[in-house]
Amino acid sequence: MNINKKYIIIFGTLILLLMFISGVITYYKERAEQTQIPDVEESVLSSFQYSPTNFEALSYFINYCKNAVLFSDLEELKNQEIREGVCTIERELRKLAPKDSMLLTSAYIPSILSLDSVPSFKSDQYIGIVVDLKDVVREYDESLLEEEKLYFCSISEPSLIDPLVLQLESKYHLFFDEGNISCSGVEMNKTPSTIFFGVVPQAESLSIKQYLVDEQTVSDVSSKKSFSERRNVLNNYPVVWQMEKPITL
Repeated sequence: MNINKKYIIIFGTLILLLMFISGVITYYKERAEQTQIPDVEESVLSSFQYSPTNFEALSYFINYCKNAVLFSDLEELKNQEIREGVCTIERELRKLAPKDSMLLTSAYIPSILSLDSVPSFKSDQYIGIVVDLKDVVREYDESLLEEEKLYFCSISEPSLIDPLVLQLESKYHLFFDEGNISCSGVEMNKTPSTIFFGVVPQAESLSIKQYLVDEQTVSDVSSKKSFSERRNVLNNYPVVWQMEKPITL
């Protein structure tokens, strides 16, 4: 009888342990699914094989690229009048284990190159283009560095489109057939920079222009319904940074 009780206790303990493990696995599986964008179809993400697949991975890519370009010791970046670099995603996948979480998050580790050293972009490649805005402003008008906040608008023709951001199109008209125009305010007392990220489109070339504007213009541009209307608003403002590179298939 005592032996039977012993086996019953052991068996009951094993059942409770299995239930606990099953609960933990279910919890973290749900956490992982929550980091995915539910409205993005698998066909959309699979068509861009080497791109961030959740917002945590995208945030890591953006922060990694910005820091790698702005604080790089590479001579080709340090010696530039304007720090500008390109991040490309490696095929190898590395696991990141946040210290405050048991959940492993997948993220691609970018490689960094000087923008000048890249003769062309490859279509369907996921990239990030980082520009040091403090250098841009210094080249244009150094006195503006005293300003607490400056406002910039950018035109990308055609658009770099991120698969995760693509799902916002139904709620916010972010992209046009011709390209994309967006504006934002940047605090100059920090480390001001901008990053253009996404999949290189199938086109002959990629052109990006950065305009220095005022706060009212940001509102004016955002209120316009079409690409041409937004572009017309910016015609009277200076282009403080620009690039254009061919695209290869």
